[in-house]
Amino acid sequence: MNETDVREIIVRPLLHRLGYSHGSEANIRTEVSLKYPSAFLGRKKPGKDPALAGRADYICEVISYGRWVVEVKPPSEAITTDAVQRAHTYAAHPEIGAAFILVTNGRRFELYRTGALDTPLLAFDHDQLEQSLLPLFNIVSPDAIKKLSNLVRVDAGKPLGRNLASKLAIVGGQITYEEHASDTPLVPREAIEGLQLPVVGGKVERQEDGRIYAYVEIGKAAAMFRELTEMMGAADDYDFYSADEYISTDPASPTIFQNLYENSTPPGARVRAPGMGEVAMPFGFGLKAYTQAVGYVDAGVFRGTMRLDYEVTVTGLNPMLRPLLEAQLGGRIPAHSSFSGVGSFEVKLSD
Repeated sequence: MNETDVREIIVRPLLHRLGYSHGSEANIRTEVSLKYPSAFLGRKKPGKDPALAGRADYICEVISYGRWVVEVKPPSEAITTDAVQRAHTYAAHPEIGAAFILVTNGRRFELYRTGALDTPLLAFDHDQLEQSLLPLFNIVSPDAIKKLSNLVRVDAGKPLGRNLASKLAIVGGQITYEEHASDTPLVPREAIEGLQLPVVGGKVERQEDGRIYAYVEIGKAAAMFRELTEMMGAADDYDFYSADEYISTDPASPTIFQNLYENSTPPGARVRAPGMGEVAMPFGFGLKAYTQAVGYVDAGVFRGTMRLDYEVTVTGLNPMLRPLLEAQLGGRIPAHSSFSGVGSFEVKLSD
């Protein structure tokens, strides 16, 4: 058995038993790269920041509540202090902000709280997995992660952060889409990279459950991207949530906001497709979009970095039309595809 076998035969089924699944609100993300692979955000001289190494095999997150990471080693490699510390550098990064780290080689499992590596919270061998499942569930299941965020009903007048009122208006700003990767001609990379969209409005306030809610309105894009988002059924406004008690003003400890959006466009719906004008959709189009924004407030501006992951599903495409459409779009249209990327943002806030 090798490391891949441990991931797919042992770890992934375990995550499913704990209540996590890919593309859900209790989401599994795999091998997520860091946009800014150093310890802090927002430094004027980032070269002085200590580099953080590693890339966790799995991030398990309850969107807008919290997350934990899993680091998988091959069975031939013991779980050493160095291995745990390497996993910790990734889990502790501001873009991740994981509460726990599970390190396993398939034979041994060790669960640590981030920032407390002296003694594992749980440690057990594979043959003890069944009797250890309930203690593990009580620490890292979706319900446990929600409880960990310690959300309570709060006074509506509670401030959102240092020098921030209890409610804020979003009065402007800008989103910049940077490096992206796409495996479908329906979402060409060149239509996204370098795009800048204005933030035109919105609000930030606290929910009754304690989470911070941000409603963000995005301005219309140039023609090609506007047609692309219309075809996908993407929205011009977004609902973001954070489990943090306050919006951070410290770049070393930023706030994480998350959004999960799903939409489907049925066959026959009339849309404007890039380069094709208004057409009746010759296939059904499904979109699942995950966005994470990591930032802090500086002089009335919430600024930081973002990561975007999209899943695209195509259904009901007539085989007779496929060659024509693929020739028009310049590539094969897969039934299931994805695109992802990173970017940066500045959102202006006002009382």
